[in-house]
Amino acid sequence: MVRKTTWRWMTLVLVLALVLSGCQPVQPAASGDDAAMAGEEVVIAVGIEPVSLDAWRSFAGTGGPGFRNAIEQLINRDFTTGEFVPILAISWERLNDTTIRFTLREGVTFHDGSPFNAEAAAVSINHTFDADNAFDLLDFLGTMSAEAVDEYTLDISTPEPDPILLGKVEWVGISSAKQLAEDPDSYHTELIGTGPYKYVEWRKGESITYEANPDWWGLSHPDDARGAQTFKNITVRFLQEDQVRVAAVQAGEVDLAAFITPEQCQLLDEEADASCVSAPSVETIFIRMDTNSPLLSDQRVRLAFQLAIDKEAIVDSILGGAATVASQIVNSSATGHDPSLEPYPYDPDQARDLLAAAAADGVPVDMEITLGARHAVFPRIDEVIQAVASMLTDVGFSVTTTFYDPEGFGQVMLINIKDVPEDRNFVAIHLHGNEIMDYASSYRFYYSCEGILSVYCNEEADAVWTKALPLTGDEREMTLQELSRIVHEDVAIGYIGHLDLAYGLGGRIEWAPQLDHRILVKEMTLK
Repeated sequence: MVRKTTWRWMTLVLVLALVLSGCQPVQPAASGDDAAMAGEEVVIAVGIEPVSLDAWRSFAGTGGPGFRNAIEQLINRDFTTGEFVPILAISWERLNDTTIRFTLREGVTFHDGSPFNAEAAAVSINHTFDADNAFDLLDFLGTMSAEAVDEYTLDISTPEPDPILLGKVEWVGISSAKQLAEDPDSYHTELIGTGPYKYVEWRKGESITYEANPDWWGLSHPDDARGAQTFKNITVRFLQEDQVRVAAVQAGEVDLAAFITPEQCQLLDEEADASCVSAPSVETIFIRMDTNSPLLSDQRVRLAFQLAIDKEAIVDSILGGAATVASQIVNSSATGHDPSLEPYPYDPDQARDLLAAAAADGVPVDMEITLGARHAVFPRIDEVIQAVASMLTDVGFSVTTTFYDPEGFGQVMLINIKDVPEDRNFVAIHLHGNEIMDYASSYRFYYSCEGILSVYCNEEADAVWTKALPLTGDEREMTLQELSRIVHEDVAIGYIGHLDLAYGLGGRIEWAPQLDHRILVKEMTLK
């Protein structure tokens, strides 16, 4: 079918673009210190403020901005090769299908002066996965437990065979066991890790600051640490609007501005003292629908919803080409990605026909849908939401839109289908990053009948997922691809694009993002 773009929603997008590109004042840097731009401090601007300083949140670049500069992991992934590399562990071996044994680095201390060893690591890991704490990471990754074998030998185990356990361990930050024993309440308000930078202060609504850790083990092992302390201090500023972050780079107040648009990227590249870097990511823009509602429980309605959305126009006209139209929630970097799947096409006429057929069968197609997103989750999310709402309205859906701060968005997203009121009828446009690089983990989050983020349940699909979990190699790949095809046919979730991400850089620093786009200051250098 010939792809059409309606004047109505394109006009709306152009108006929004003009409004959002208007001049806005840049707030002064929180520190107010001129030394910040003289090599003493690096200033990073992000769009989203964390809801707490729990160390387990260090897995997320957006939900834990800057956290990985203070909180380290046993291993990291080198996204240029896909291989796991040593950090706090120097080696590891798989003992059996459920246990990996790690040999830990000696001579490491936490920021509070307490020693890092197997017992400390076990306390931290077991705290993160303690069911009584009910941290989201337990639901994201599943159960794991840790046990000290001797002072520097640690076993990590799962109840069932898990061939992607190393990828999950890479998500798990190691924080101070002394803090958990002596002042457990501070776990939510103070990051205490082993990293190159120590937490200093969180000024809510403004910034988080860190200072160089003089006792960091990486100072004497720079190759193993995979980076260096180029700066004495870090300030992470919270500037929700992308154009404000860009203006801060132009004004010389910020060294790095996260998640800017292609047009802003081009603007900075034309300046003498600024530049832009962009790269593909593991992030996918997806559309999660409350599939238990009287409206969206009908597969025809869910398909009509997806056919109404001109994803190519959104990618080209709103996102400036900084994405690839998606047919599934993971890109080709993940095990289980199925290259044979095609994106849901843009076909508003078929969408209208499907809605009419559903209405004839008594489906309440006039039921109002709430379309929502988190502020600043990716560049131009405001315009994407309004464009999608307009497209849906054009084919006959009734839609209202709303935006949330991180805490409010968490409240509407962190819910399983069995707890969703049937009349809620909520649809979210959000980002999913598959740093684990395996479709099984994404399925667990957003599709499984018990998933913490799942408002969908398909017992046939769950059976295939369960079958895939212990598999490896080609057998795992093919089973996960089968799973992807099942949920694609059922229109469990919709997709817009696999996102490229861009950053504005000031004139002082050099830095290149990896596929996971976590911002590690130890990887930055001064020009």
